[in-house]
Amino acid sequence: MSLTGRTTTTGALLLVTLLAATACDSDSSSADGASKPPTAAPSTSLSAQPSPPATSPPATAPGTSPTDTPPPPARHGQLMALVVSGGFAGLHNELVVKEDGSYTSTRRDGRQTTGKLAPDALTKLRAALERADFAHLPPRPTGRPVADALMYQFTYDGHVVLTDDGHQGQALRDVRAQLPVGYR
Repeated sequence: MSLTGRTTTTGALLLVTLLAATACDSDSSSADGASKPPTAAPSTSLSAQPSPPATSPPATAPGTSPTDTPPPPARHGQLMALVVSGGFAGLHNELVVKEDGSYTSTRRDGRQTTGKLAPDALTKLRAALERADFAHLPPRPTGRPVADALMYQFTYDGHVVLTDDGHQGQALRDVRAQLPVGYR
Protein backbone atom coordinates (compact mmCIF):
# COMPACT_ATOMS: atom_id res chain seq x y z
CA MET A 1 0.00 0.00 0.00
CA SER A 2 1.34 3.44 -0.87
CA LEU A 3 1.91 6.23 1.61
CA THR A 4 -1.12 8.09 0.21
CA GLY A 5 -3.30 5.01 0.76
CA ARG A 6 -2.11 4.66 4.36
CA THR A 7 -2.74 8.34 5.04
CA THR A 8 -6.24 8.09 3.58
CA THR A 9 -6.98 4.94 5.60
CA THR A 10 -5.64 6.49 8.80
CA GLY A 11 -7.63 9.68 8.18
CA ALA A 12 -10.80 7.70 7.52
CA LEU A 13 -10.35 5.67 10.73
CA LEU A 14 -9.78 8.85 12.69
CA LEU A 15 -12.90 10.42 11.20
CA VAL A 16 -15.02 7.35 11.98
CA THR A 17 -13.73 7.29 15.56
CA LEU A 18 -14.47 11.00 16.00
CA LEU A 19 -17.98 10.62 14.57
CA ALA A 20 -18.67 7.63 16.81
CA ALA A 21 -17.50 9.53 19.88
CA THR A 22 -19.63 12.53 18.89
CA ALA A 23 -22.67 10.31 18.37
CA CYS A 24 -22.17 8.72 21.80
CA ASP A 25 -21.86 12.16 23.37
CA SER A 26 -24.98 13.47 21.65
CA ASP A 27 -27.03 10.60 23.10
CA SER A 28 -26.21 11.82 26.60
CA SER A 29 -27.51 15.36 26.18
CA SER A 30 -30.80 16.85 25.11
CA ALA A 31 -31.43 19.73 22.74
CA ASP A 32 -31.19 22.30 25.51
CA GLY A 33 -27.75 21.02 26.63
CA ALA A 34 -28.98 19.48 29.90
CA SER A 35 -27.69 16.04 30.70
CA LYS A 36 -30.06 13.11 30.73
CA PRO A 37 -29.74 10.61 33.55
CA PRO A 38 -27.81 7.52 32.49
CA THR A 39 -29.90 4.52 31.58
CA ALA A 40 -29.20 1.14 33.06
CA ALA A 41 -27.53 -1.35 30.79
CA PRO A 42 -29.46 -4.56 30.16
CA SER A 43 -28.62 -7.30 32.58
CA THR A 44 -26.37 -10.04 31.27
CA SER A 45 -26.95 -12.24 34.29
CA LEU A 46 -28.93 -15.44 33.80
CA SER A 47 -30.40 -15.33 37.31
CA ALA A 48 -33.63 -13.46 37.85
CA GLN A 49 -32.63 -10.89 40.43
CA PRO A 50 -34.75 -7.77 40.87
CA SER A 51 -33.03 -4.54 39.90
CA PRO A 52 -32.59 -1.90 42.61
CA PRO A 53 -35.37 0.70 42.80
CA ALA A 54 -34.78 3.94 40.92
CA THR A 55 -34.06 6.94 43.07
CA SER A 56 -35.11 10.46 42.30
CA PRO A 57 -32.46 13.16 42.02
CA PRO A 58 -31.91 15.26 45.13
CA ALA A 59 -33.85 18.49 45.36
CA THR A 60 -31.90 21.63 44.60
CA ALA A 61 -31.87 24.76 46.67
CA PRO A 62 -33.65 27.84 45.32
CA GLY A 63 -31.44 29.76 42.90
CA THR A 64 -29.30 26.76 41.98
CA SER A 65 -29.49 24.45 39.03
CA PRO A 66 -29.38 20.66 39.10
CA THR A 67 -26.00 20.78 37.34
CA ASP A 68 -24.35 22.72 40.18
CA THR A 69 -22.01 20.53 42.16
CA PRO A 70 -23.13 20.29 45.78
CA PRO A 71 -20.49 21.02 48.36
CA PRO A 72 -18.86 17.96 49.85
CA PRO A 73 -19.95 16.99 53.34
CA ALA A 74 -17.64 18.22 56.07
CA ARG A 75 -15.37 15.54 57.39
CA HIS A 76 -15.58 14.94 61.11
CA GLY A 77 -13.18 17.30 62.85
CA GLN A 78 -11.82 18.80 59.61
CA LEU A 79 -11.12 22.52 59.62
CA MET A 80 -10.03 22.82 55.99
CA ALA A 81 -8.46 20.92 53.12
CA LEU A 82 -6.26 21.98 50.23
CA VAL A 83 -5.37 20.04 47.10
CA VAL A 84 -2.51 21.43 45.01
CA SER A 85 -2.31 19.89 41.55
CA GLY A 86 -1.11 20.44 38.02
CA GLY A 87 1.88 22.40 36.94
CA PHE A 88 4.52 21.22 34.52
CA ALA A 89 5.47 18.27 36.75
CA GLY A 90 1.90 17.02 37.32
CA LEU A 91 1.91 17.72 41.05
CA HIS A 92 -0.84 16.35 43.30
CA ASN A 93 -0.52 17.05 47.03
CA GLU A 94 -3.32 17.05 49.59
CA LEU A 95 -3.41 18.73 52.98
CA VAL A 96 -6.10 18.18 55.61
CA VAL A 97 -6.04 20.38 58.72
CA LYS A 98 -8.23 19.28 61.60
CA GLU A 99 -9.98 21.51 64.13
CA ASP A 100 -7.27 20.85 66.73
CA GLY A 101 -4.50 21.99 64.35
CA SER A 102 -3.20 18.53 63.53
CA TYR A 103 -2.65 17.97 59.82
CA THR A 104 -1.88 15.27 57.30
CA SER A 105 -0.10 15.96 54.04
CA THR A 106 -0.32 13.32 51.31
CA ARG A 107 1.94 13.47 48.25
CA ARG A 108 1.18 12.06 44.80
CA ASP A 109 3.33 8.99 45.55
CA GLY A 110 1.20 8.24 48.65
CA ARG A 111 3.82 9.36 51.17
CA GLN A 112 2.20 11.01 54.19
CA THR A 113 3.53 13.55 56.63
CA THR A 114 1.75 14.51 59.83
CA GLY A 115 2.22 17.42 62.16
CA LYS A 116 0.45 19.96 64.31
CA LEU A 117 0.19 23.72 63.92
CA ALA A 118 1.30 25.79 66.89
CA PRO A 119 -1.64 27.36 68.77
CA ASP A 120 -0.86 30.87 67.47
CA ALA A 121 -0.52 29.54 63.87
CA LEU A 122 -3.90 27.80 64.20
CA THR A 123 -5.47 31.04 65.46
CA LYS A 124 -4.00 32.95 62.49
CA LEU A 125 -5.23 30.27 60.07
CA ARG A 126 -8.76 30.43 61.48
CA ALA A 127 -8.75 34.24 61.17
CA ALA A 128 -7.48 34.07 57.56
CA LEU A 129 -10.16 31.50 56.68
CA GLU A 130 -12.90 33.74 58.13
CA ARG A 131 -11.57 36.84 56.32
CA ALA A 132 -11.49 34.94 53.01
CA ASP A 133 -15.32 34.69 53.11
CA PHE A 134 -15.54 31.43 51.16
CA ALA A 135 -19.30 31.75 50.74
CA HIS A 136 -18.77 34.72 48.41
CA LEU A 137 -15.68 33.57 46.48
CA PRO A 138 -16.16 32.33 42.91
CA PRO A 139 -16.04 28.51 42.89
CA ARG A 140 -13.81 28.44 39.78
CA PRO A 141 -11.22 30.74 38.21
CA THR A 142 -12.99 33.56 36.38
CA GLY A 143 -10.19 34.75 34.12
CA ARG A 144 -8.24 33.35 31.24
CA PRO A 145 -6.63 29.94 31.94
CA VAL A 146 -2.92 29.88 32.70
CA ALA A 147 -1.00 27.10 30.93
CA ASP A 148 0.75 24.66 33.28
CA ALA A 149 -0.46 26.58 36.34
CA LEU A 150 -0.77 25.01 39.74
CA MET A 151 -4.41 24.60 40.73
CA TYR A 152 -5.52 25.04 44.33
CA GLN A 153 -8.75 23.47 45.57
CA PHE A 154 -9.70 24.87 48.97
CA THR A 155 -12.45 23.23 51.03
CA TYR A 156 -13.72 25.11 54.06
CA ASP A 157 -17.03 25.28 55.87
CA GLY A 158 -18.86 23.33 53.14
CA HIS A 159 -17.51 25.52 50.32
CA VAL A 160 -15.11 24.43 47.59
CA VAL A 161 -13.07 27.05 45.74
CA LEU A 162 -10.80 26.15 42.83
CA THR A 163 -8.23 28.72 41.77
CA ASP A 164 -4.75 29.07 40.29
CA ASP A 165 -1.82 31.38 41.02
CA GLY A 166 -2.95 33.90 38.42
CA HIS A 167 -6.48 34.25 39.80
CA GLN A 168 -5.87 33.68 43.49
CA GLY A 169 -6.86 36.74 45.46
CA GLN A 170 -5.00 38.09 48.45
CA ALA A 171 -7.45 36.49 50.89
CA LEU A 172 -6.56 32.98 49.67
CA ARG A 173 -2.85 33.86 49.61
CA ASP A 174 -3.25 34.89 53.26
CA VAL A 175 -4.78 31.47 54.04
CA ARG A 176 -1.90 29.70 52.27
CA ALA A 177 0.62 31.82 54.21
CA GLN A 178 -0.64 30.19 57.44
CA LEU A 179 -0.27 26.60 56.18
CA PRO A 180 2.67 24.27 56.69
CA VAL A 181 5.69 24.62 54.42
CA GLY A 182 5.02 23.12 51.01
CA TYR A 183 1.52 24.58 50.79
CA ARG A 184 2.37 28.28 51.18
